Amino acid sequence: MDRPAMASVFRMRHETATVSGVRSTGQGQADPVISPRPLGEAIRFVANAHLHYDISAVAIIYGDASTPRLGGLDVKSLWREYGESWTEG
Repeated sequence: MDRPAMASVFRMRHETATVSGVRSTGQGQADPVISPRPLGEAIRFVANAHLHYDISAVAIIYGDASTPRLGGLDVKSLWREYGESWTEG
């Protein structure tokens, strides 16, 4: 993802997003149920979830139907670029 694309996603950080594909890594533990949340919060959740969950199949869906989904590599790049700014004002 290039910088202009990242900036475009960042501008949409307050849009409602859904997160899917996050799996539990614990034996017998249920996969998390993640309610819709602002895109910035969804990115923060996924960026920090790799410590506790398998995010290899993660997809963040936001915007209209033509907006590309964000995968794990996108989230890592976006988090590296903007960090905690995703959830600030």
